[in-house]
Amino acid sequence: MKNVQDALRKRQALLISAVITLVCAALYIMFSHQKRLTDVSEGMNSLVAQLTTVFNDNELIADATGVRFQQIKGSSLCGSLMDFTLRDATAWAINGDRQTMSPGQGTIVSRERSENARCMYAAAEFIRHKINVLNPGYSASHRYIVAHDADWFYWFAPADSRPFRFPTSQMASNPGAYFKPPQPFYDRLLQKNLSVKARSSTDFYTDRITGEKAFSIVSYIYDLSGAEVSDNIVGYLVYDHSRPELARALRAAFLTRLPAALMVEVGNRRTGETLCLTNECGWLQGEKIRQLSETYYLRYALPVYLFAIHDPLAWRAILLAPVVFWLLSGVIRRRLNYADIRVYTDPLTGCFTRKILDLVRKNMDDRAAVILLDCNKFKAINDTWGHEVGDRALQTIARLIVSATRPQKDWVIRSGGDEFVLLLENTPLADAREIAQRIAQHIAAETFMADGSALPLSVSWGVAPFAQDLDATIQRADADMYRMKMRRQEAAAPR
Repeated sequence: MKNVQDALRKRQALLISAVITLVCAALYIMFSHQKRLTDVSEGMNSLVAQLTTVFNDNELIADATGVRFQQIKGSSLCGSLMDFTLRDATAWAINGDRQTMSPGQGTIVSRERSENARCMYAAAEFIRHKINVLNPGYSASHRYIVAHDADWFYWFAPADSRPFRFPTSQMASNPGAYFKPPQPFYDRLLQKNLSVKARSSTDFYTDRITGEKAFSIVSYIYDLSGAEVSDNIVGYLVYDHSRPELARALRAAFLTRLPAALMVEVGNRRTGETLCLTNECGWLQGEKIRQLSETYYLRYALPVYLFAIHDPLAWRAILLAPVVFWLLSGVIRRRLNYADIRVYTDPLTGCFTRKILDLVRKNMDDRAAVILLDCNKFKAINDTWGHEVGDRALQTIARLIVSATRPQKDWVIRSGGDEFVLLLENTPLADAREIAQRIAQHIAAETFMADGSALPLSVSWGVAPFAQDLDATIQRADADMYRMKMRRQEAAAPR
């Protein structure tokens, strides 16, 4: 038997399933986004910890280098100035020849062969060797020492010195533009607030080695030779944070699994400049801030729209959404149709009830036909054999009627106690008469038993073509059925 309002229920099911799918997908994406934000927060904590460790290392190395510098210089153990060789027309160097420099030593480049430069080289080499022994695999790249007056530069990684030349170095020509005046030694040494300590970092500049935008953290190597320690310094210990180096640190903080939609930038509060560490930082929304120092901060965000486009967690929801949608629409459509059937179906026979006529009359086509069927002598069956047998008889008749109709096109309606209406879509009147005749024959041929006795079943029928008004058409079919009954009565009358 056909569904009552299948086209309507299909549209409703599609709409409901679309809403449910969108809500579920949105909730899944939001929960996944929150989970990823938790991962991002942990990753940013790791990055901040890395950068804090680099700064702490810089401070320790600066203090150790300053102590060693004073020991060597006070004991006249700096070494010979003859160790310097001419690097170019403006500079002298130890291990500074670009072609033959040894990777196992640091490099110092000086404007002249000075005792301070030679002592710093000896002190820095001692500290460099000590670091490598105590921390195997330690990388000293990006770290170097600049004299307080920029008369010499020392690099822990000799390769970093290759592009350096005094005439072209902005740091050498104007160190005051990069380095702030130092704090008093003991104030610096005993200061626990790293944010205050780290204010000595430089502003953004273009790195000569990488060609990238960078900033440097700065620690001071103090002059400890006097009886009263002042804020005088021998040099600046510098660690460069270039964009590639910071981007590598960011990937390491996330164990190389950097979320595709993540945006991270380093910002300078003083100048307002920023440095993007990811592929895109232009549309930071819902961003969070992590303080690095009084000067620098990390700003990061994981926009939901980019997360939905790029992240595998979100793609699961997007790929599963069509499957969920079609499954839901099928289930909801069946449930809605089932609910309709329960409302409009006669519980005894399984046929539709008269309620369905209100829906059907709006959708009847002009080529439809109506058959009216009425059970003969049904009251006698009820009176003689009881209502239970009568109900079974109705069920048998209904089954035979339904089996002779098209499930998805025809309507079988129990319009009264023992009366049935058949609405046949796109059926000529002649075909309708054949169907009615066939149904009547099947019912008459059916063997129906009651308490071991065979009871004859039969129906009278009438047919009418649909003509605009369904009620009027049913009345014409009823009149046709009445004529059949009259003919039977006349044929059975004695002559």
